Amino acid sequence: MQRFITSLLILPALLMIFTACESMLSDVDIPESEPKLVVSGYLSPDDDTISIIVKKSRPLYVPTQGWDNSFPPVNNATVTISDGLNSVTLPFNSLRGTYQTPSVNMPVAAGKTYSLEVTTPDGYHATSSCTIPIGVAPDVELTGIDTINQYGSISVKVSLRFRDLPGTGNFYRIAVGTLYGDEGNFYNYFYETGFERGEPFVSDKNRDGELFTFRTWEIYNENSLDNNLYVSLLITDENYYNFHRSINSSSDGDNPFSEPTPVFSNIKGGLGIFAGVNGKITQIPLDE
Repeated sequence: MQRFITSLLILPALLMIFTACESMLSDVDIPESEPKLVVSGYLSPDDDTISIIVKKSRPLYVPTQGWDNSFPPVNNATVTISDGLNSVTLPFNSLRGTYQTPSVNMPVAAGKTYSLEVTTPDGYHATSSCTIPIGVAPDVELTGIDTINQYGSISVKVSLRFRDLPGTGNFYRIAVGTLYGDEGNFYNYFYETGFERGEPFVSDKNRDGELFTFRTWEIYNENSLDNNLYVSLLITDENYYNFHRSINSSSDGDNPFSEPTPVFSNIKGGLGIFAGVNGKITQIPLDE
């Protein structure tokens, strides 16, 4: 109680100080902030297209519309990917807003290292590299389906697990979801369910050879096209893991007292992520 009363007494004094400093703050020179290239791209042996997104960050202290969360696209960059022997320049696809090329022009193979270079006419230059993980993603095992009948609606929660591959230094990304839409297949989309138990980005640090267990949130299959659960399990490189874990940490909105967390980047001369993944998709019937 004493601390609460003391805070109430201090508050008017602080307001007076901030008011008195208003004219002084208006005279402070704010340092200029130049935008940076923001680059994003993932390479996988299973993809038929290589896609790289290039944008620019918004400078600090520049006002924007409250509803505008977009970043300025860059459509005149030169984007090149090389495997050390061959290279390919990715043309800009204006419909998708990405630089892309069929993967036959630069085959992506497990164990190989690829470099990325982005340059722009106004002098920006960014580089990065990634190595595609070796190995086959572990098998995902169904361990249970719990049916929930509540308020006249039926849903299920699915329990899964997979075992870490032998050897240390493995990183994984697991995602689950269902296909929704109509019978005409005009508005089909993949809805990611997420997990009630288990993390979507995991590593085998101190867990070599152990089982990773998961349980989904409730899945309502009335609108599901085929009543199947699709599980995507990727083996990722460490850059992919670090980037997405830092994104999750920085966007923790449930704790107002959490410290700001810098987002990981492996783009030299810019911001973003260039990473390699290798995985598979498992289809699990929900009517078992």
